[in-house]
Amino acid sequence: MILEITLIGFVAGIVGTVSGAIISLVFRKSIDKYLDIFMGLCGGIMLSVVSFELITESIQQMGTLNSVIFCIVGVLSTYLIKNSLEFEDNLRGGYLIFISMLIHNFPEGLAIGSSYLWKQSLGITLALIIGLHNIPEGLAMALSLIKGKMNVLKVFGLTFLAGVPMGIGSFVGAYFGNIFSDIIGIFLAIAAGTMLYITIDEIFPRSKPEYCVLGFLLGIFIVNLNG
Repeated sequence: MILEITLIGFVAGIVGTVSGAIISLVFRKSIDKYLDIFMGLCGGIMLSVVSFELITESIQQMGTLNSVIFCIVGVLSTYLIKNSLEFEDNLRGGYLIFISMLIHNFPEGLAIGSSYLWKQSLGITLALIIGLHNIPEGLAMALSLIKGKMNVLKVFGLTFLAGVPMGIGSFVGAYFGNIFSDIIGIFLAIAAGTMLYITIDEIFPRSKPEYCVLGFLLGIFIVNLNG
């Protein structure tokens, strides 16, 4: 049972992020033409995930005040990390998204593992939805790194690595059950702050507003598939 849940977590995390990298590779030769479109869609979806999934789930786990506090911690931490990264803008943005995914994939893995123990169909559904919303995040990350002239193999390696914490989180969630409910809330709130800062500061400035709105609406649809 635990092995099965762990494999589901790894597949949901890695397939989603790597799929984003594959899409970015397909459009690599025309990145300049489509970058603002893709970034707008990805940014809008990420903002929806922050607003209607990460923050909402965090509030349910540990209340509004604690969620706001740790969300602010996420924003400030990302600001400090951003200003300590001495990379070209696109590479820096890609690395920030990578860090954000490392942070929020672990608690989402915890959620998959504990949900699967309670109700198998819920765990599988949650894994599918999380894997789906990892695609635009992986795409935004890969596009930024490729635009920053990073080697394609390294881009794939980082997108693969970004999904690994979900498998680890699924194992921990399945093994320890609901013990980690408060920790899940903390991780989700920090991840929400991280993604919020990245979306507003790194992604939206390189996007067309109409695609940001379209991505936001698409993100609402994706999030509510699990509702």
